[in-house]
Amino acid sequence: MRSVGLSRQKTKYVRNVALFFQENSLFEKDWSLLSDNEIISLLTKIKGVGKWTVQMILMFVLKRPDVFPVLDLGIQHSMVEIYSLKQEKKELHLKMEKLSKKWQPHRTVACLYLWAIDFGCAQSN
Repeated sequence: MRSVGLSRQKTKYVRNVALFFQENSLFEKDWSLLSDNEIISLLTKIKGVGKWTVQMILMFVLKRPDVFPVLDLGIQHSMVEIYSLKQEKKELHLKMEKLSKKWQPHRTVACLYLWAIDFGCAQSN
């Protein structure tokens, strides 16, 4: 794994994921039977896997329609820009969550637009 650019630590995390899936018989799991929160709770038990990582899995692998990764910097940058937010850290996250409620149950799509805005802003700088 080092030959494809993974650090020693990331290699350990990949192994942790594989072992966790093997030990918990998750390779054939029907993920559609679990809620987003149940999946987050389960997979964040794996050392090296955080909430943001699981949210990306929910969005891009499991195609869940209502995921809002408030810790994502691109999402934060776009929302600060669009809504002229002045809050920081926890207060910012709470404000973002509140604003995102109106996008339910399609917050995943909203995030795609927010990332596109952030990418566009980054390209123009």
